[in-house]
Amino acid sequence: MAIDTVFFNWHLKHLGCRGTIDAVYDLEAKIDAYAILDPADIEAANEILYAQKVTGKQKQRLTFFLQKSKKLLENYEYNTQKECVSVMRSFVRFYEFLLQVSSFEDTDLHKKYNFIAYLLSYINIKHPGGGFNLDGKIKATNFVQKKGDEHKKSDLVAKPVMKLPTAEHFGLTEDKEKRLSEIIDEINSRTGKNYDNDVVVKAMLQIRDILMKSDKLKTSAKNNTQKDFEFSYFDDIDDALIEGLSQNQDFFSLLLSNEEMKRQVLGIFSDEIYKSLRNA
Repeated sequence: MAIDTVFFNWHLKHLGCRGTIDAVYDLEAKIDAYAILDPADIEAANEILYAQKVTGKQKQRLTFFLQKSKKLLENYEYNTQKECVSVMRSFVRFYEFLLQVSSFEDTDLHKKYNFIAYLLSYINIKHPGGGFNLDGKIKATNFVQKKGDEHKKSDLVAKPVMKLPTAEHFGLTEDKEKRLSEIIDEINSRTGKNYDNDVVVKAMLQIRDILMKSDKLKTSAKNNTQKDFEFSYFDDIDDALIEGLSQNQDFFSLLLSNEEMKRQVLGIFSDEIYKSLRNA
């Protein structure tokens, strides 16, 4: 393992991982509060998922478990359904991120993650009558690779440098910069941190750039009101924070583990991103 990777893992473990673990368990508690997951179903579903060979009858059982949770979700009104799905998506992303950067292990939590990941694959709250289809989705085996067309070109030029999202062409209005400074001061006061205002502003502009490049948000902005757009917006914030975590680890870890602060800091960009993407 490279020295910089070792250092990154050590740094995350001591500075950010604890907050991420807490965030995962907080999200788990929020999911449990919706009461759409039956522990017995989760256990039985995992037995099927880890089976050496999955029979048609087992597929039917797994479908039954997923449909049961889906129906319980549909008992809620539409906005609550969207909130629940958003929390589950955040849980899956946080958990997968945690597995990548640490040796975290919790068997029961992993079983719940497996079930939720499958459930999210088949839930569609915009078209609740679509149902589930597990054909070909439980296991992928016996692939055959076939050669198609072949294209050769001798004058290809390598481009090894990737241009990352930057915030050079964006600025903050005076009112938004003042509001963001107030939020940062409040965060410093509540957490005992000493985040530099200019550094944090640049970091948040980086996150705004990442969000501006999201195809999912572009589609959402063009097809929804701003209120509905914000469901997708706040759902995508976690991915943007994880993308920028290695460069802004300590501050982003704090936001990742604190829902209120996350919404305060990045909520000030939602209207601007919505209007810009909608008119793009």
